Amino acid sequence: MNNNKADKKKKQKRDQVYTPSMARAKYEDIQAEESGSPKKPFEDPVEAKIRKAMAEGEFDNLKGKGKPLDLDKYDRISEHMRIAYHILRNAGYVPEEVRLKKEMELLKEKIAGCGAEKEKQKLMKQLAEVSQQFFFIMEYNKQFMK
Repeated sequence: MNNNKADKKKKQKRDQVYTPSMARAKYEDIQAEESGSPKKPFEDPVEAKIRKAMAEGEFDNLKGKGKPLDLDKYDRISEHMRIAYHILRNAGYVPEEVRLKKEMELLKEKIAGCGAEKEKQKLMKQLAEVSQQFFFIMEYNKQFMK
């Protein structure tokens, strides 16, 4: 009975059609045996670099590490605005409304610390102009919200 099983295995092996991937795997097995190194499956070079960086702790000090992602904020922004913001952020720019909001906060701080009345009036006029631009942009963006 053992002969019968061995004969079947030989017949199956003889009748087997080799594909290029099977031939390559066989070649790699032979090369690994000859070199004495263990057979390693193919590893993506990018994955290898990421694994190495993780092992060296290069990702340990990233902003937001250990905090959950707020994915809901993306749902509140329309699709075309999401794409535009993504492109701007990756290019190092901020949306105009964010820039104006920061400028408004800076002007408010300057007004609070200002002693001269004339200078304070000038800063308040600038704040009114920047606020107007900001609220115009916010109203414009409302039409694109879901």
